[in-house]
Parts: sequence; structure tokens; C-alpha cells
Amino acid sequence: MKPAIERKPAKAARAVIAFAILALFCAPIFAAPSLQDVAAALSKNKVARGNFVLERTAANGKALKSSGAFSIAADYGIIWKTEKPIKSVQAVAKDFVVTESAAGKRVKVDGSQNKVFQQTALLTSALWTGDVAAVQAAADINFKSDENSWTLELLPKDAAVQMALEKIIVAGIWRGAPGGQAAATLMEMRLKGGNSARYIMSGHSYDSAPSPDELSYFE
Repeated sequence: MKPAIERKPAKAARAVIAFAILALFCAPIFAAPSLQDVAAALSKNKVARGNFVLERTAANGKALKSSGAFSIAADYGIIWKTEKPIKSVQAVAKDFVVTESAAGKRVKVDGSQNKVFQQTALLTSALWTGDVAAVQAAADINFKSDENSWTLELLPKDAAVQMALEKIIVAGIWRGAPGGQAAATLMEMRLKGGNSARYIMSGHSYDSAPSPDELSYFE
């Protein structure tokens, strides 16, 4: 007598496959974001904080690496607090830059008359205020995105700025929940002559206002 064929596992397998297919088709499909979507998402938070690794590369191929923490205060500027190899701070505002040594000595340099500085500061900060129009006025834009990521390439329009700065690249991740969520994970400045500075950012957290210490760099 032949043993009875057990069909329950096959039925169970078919049920699992059917459920997986149903879940696939029922899962929300989010479209790739536009530049306006990314800028709006970045500007939702007044302050973004996290960690960075900076890779500086010279035209001769020599590379230097440093790391620390960053703060992007949308209405003020960007603070890079280097921890390794040597402690230092650089705070870049719209019209000036503040540097702080390991000993705590701060030096403020006016950049209001320096067109290259002003344009660079604008292009690296306007996204966090959602000011897409300002970015478009100052640079030609190449923007690419998919449902998980985005890349923005900024080529300065001003001839004087072009002599020093080739382009700025900002890239990041995208979460297409209702309203969209964006985080910048890369900021790279490529200078004429082959030098570049590449910031890799991670560990993002957000706040509604800068801390007193952060504000002190922009006084």
C-alpha cells in the first residue's frame, strides 16, 4: 500500500508566496524627490548635528584625513569641530569665518568683501534654509535622485568664483515617507588645480534651535 502524500506543506508554501506577492504590490511606492523636495526636507530642522570624516586631497595625490563633529545651523552657518588628529574648530557663516585653536583662541576673519568666500558659503548653506532660488541664481545645477538617494552638483556661474572653485557636490539619503525626509551624507568642494575637500557625514540628529555654545561662534 502506497503511503498517502502529505500536501499541507505545499499548500503552506503557496500561501507564503501569495502573501509575499500581495505585500509587494501593497507596499507603498515612493517617487524620486525633486530638488525642491530635498531642500524642503532639509530645512525642516533648524539644526542638524552628527559626525564627519574630512578627506583633503592635493593635486599631487597626497591625502590628509581628519574627523570630528559637525553642526549645521540653518539660519547661521556650519560648524566643523575637528577632534583628530588635532583639535580645532571652524565656523563658516555667510559673511565671516571663525577659527578656534586647541587652546581655545578664536580668530574671526571678515569675508564680506571676498566674492569667492561668499558664494561658497551660500552654496554650502542655502539648501538648509530651503532657498533653492538663491542656489539657482549662483550656480548651474545638476540634480539626480531615486527613491533612496539624491546628488546635487553645483557649478558656480560667476567667472571670478570659477577661477578658484570648480564645483560643490552635496549628496545624501532620502526616505519617501509622507512629506519626505532627507539627510546630507556627503559634501565635497573641488578646487581649481586639483585640490579637494570631501566631508563624509553620519550619525545625524536634529534640534529646533542651536545651543548657546554653537551660537557663540556666530556672534
